[in-house]
Amino acid sequence: MSVLLLPPELLDNISLHLLPPHLSSLAAANSRFYHVAQRHLYRHVYVDNRNLACVFTLARNPTIARHVRTFVIRLSPFSHLLKAFYRRLAQALSNMTGLTSLDISVDQAASWVMRTRDDATYPRLRRFASSFPMDNHVAHFLNKTDALVELDLDSLHSSSSSDLPELRVGALPRLAQFTGSAEAAQCIVPGRPVEHIHLNSGDLTEELAESLAKSAADVTVLAAATSSHSVSLIGTLTRCMEHLVHLRIVTTYNFSDAPDTMYFANIADALTSLPDLQSCEIWGLHWISSKKSFHDQGRVWQSEGFNTASLIPPNQLLTNGTFLDDLYSDFSYTY
Repeated sequence: MSVLLLPPELLDNISLHLLPPHLSSLAAANSRFYHVAQRHLYRHVYVDNRNLACVFTLARNPTIARHVRTFVIRLSPFSHLLKAFYRRLAQALSNMTGLTSLDISVDQAASWVMRTRDDATYPRLRRFASSFPMDNHVAHFLNKTDALVELDLDSLHSSSSSDLPELRVGALPRLAQFTGSAEAAQCIVPGRPVEHIHLNSGDLTEELAESLAKSAADVTVLAAATSSHSVSLIGTLTRCMEHLVHLRIVTTYNFSDAPDTMYFANIADALTSLPDLQSCEIWGLHWISSKKSFHDQGRVWQSEGFNTASLIPPNQLLTNGTFLDDLYSDFSYTY
């Protein structure tokens, strides 16, 4: 049987197993192969400083751009690209309406590329990560992403929450994971079904905790930093986020004296009200739990480092190099 007579599904399956250079050759071999090969050749696109021409291709050819499902662009912070390149990037983003995942790391001053054409929507986009903070351009884009589940924004934003743009009513109805500044979280989380919250900048206060607890879903993961060392903050978290599974709170507070036994006992008492809690780190100390007794399945929490020689002195929690690297390298959990 001639290859040209093979059904489209079989040609499509064959293309799945070809490398990009072979797909390019296949696209050039025959007009029937051209569209089949293109769908796979441009399905997953990664752009860096070595293949910038790909952005121009996607900007000039909407038909090709609609094949893209995952698009990653990571440019060196030392790149000095002309505004014309970013205009092409904006065009390419407007054309890629079939995206399921978008990861964009470019000059923060170019956040205007997210202001895509009014007729461009992204009904399949589930993940969006960017080097841009929350601003009017990013908000314009987010208003078009009703399927979004994961959102990761940069933290470099000095404005207060009152200066941040507002999303349209009903935007981000499926958002489940948020990473970004405390100010952006206060703008985005309340009223949306966010379960995982990672604050990579800003101060977690009791007022902010109560605001984030207004998520339309139970918050199960919280990672944040605070300038407080108050047991009251932990009490607020255990009261308004009672279904927490993973909790990580660090502080920039400079302890003048080591906390006493009562201080740790109060935190332990607060943690007992979280029946679903599996892992916990507070002020840089890991907490572990055990059953109260054979007949009582309730949990008792205790600082893992307390009463051991390995305890990091409280006033050194944020001067310990390893601890800082762990916190700010990716600010995420492994569980």
